[in-house]
Amino acid sequence: MSSSRLRSKVSVLGLLALALVALGVTAAIAKPGTGAQQYRAHLNAVPHVPTADGNSNASGSAKLVRKGRRVSVLVKAMGLSPRLPHAMHIHGKEAAGELATCPGADRRDDLVDDGLIETAEGLDDYGPVRVSFTTRGDTSADSVLALDRFPVARKNGTLTYTRNIKVPANLAGRLDELHVVVHGHDIDGNGKYEGRTTALGAPLEGELPVACGEINRR
Repeated sequence: MSSSRLRSKVSVLGLLALALVALGVTAAIAKPGTGAQQYRAHLNAVPHVPTADGNSNASGSAKLVRKGRRVSVLVKAMGLSPRLPHAMHIHGKEAAGELATCPGADRRDDLVDDGLIETAEGLDDYGPVRVSFTTRGDTSADSVLALDRFPVARKNGTLTYTRNIKVPANLAGRLDELHVVVHGHDIDGNGKYEGRTTALGAPLEGELPVACGEINRR
């Protein structure tokens, strides 16, 4: 066999090996293993007044795979402010079984009459922060606005987040009563988060909820 034909055969075998590895990874995600539970959340835009939020139209999806208290998280979002960090959390009510929803348009002028639904105005609907989807370090509610540790959207406004985390024991068994909320919108498009300081002690643009979705068990 000539050297060129040998190199070609080796190249083909290499590509086949990579394809098999990719199939294995896909199969592992599709079948997370015995005892694991899968959850999904469809993230829809929070209904701010369009003229107030600069026509924000964020959306996306979240996939969670839980085994015990360990949860593998995959969030994909689009329509976000580019090149800026976006805080993402699991929100939930304190009591098990307590009804929770994503905020509706009636929350726009709940605390501040500005056509926007800031995080504090939606708390009665989705509850306080329980888990923070940070990229490193702490994932508790203590990291609610640790913007230096939240994922940054690409220049086209998309974001992909993956991490394996540990959730509190009192939440692990009731993920399907909770919500995923994505925050942050550069309303004036100047490349940074500004605005009045909200009830959370942060610039409005940085903590503004832009997408929300109920977690459902599959």
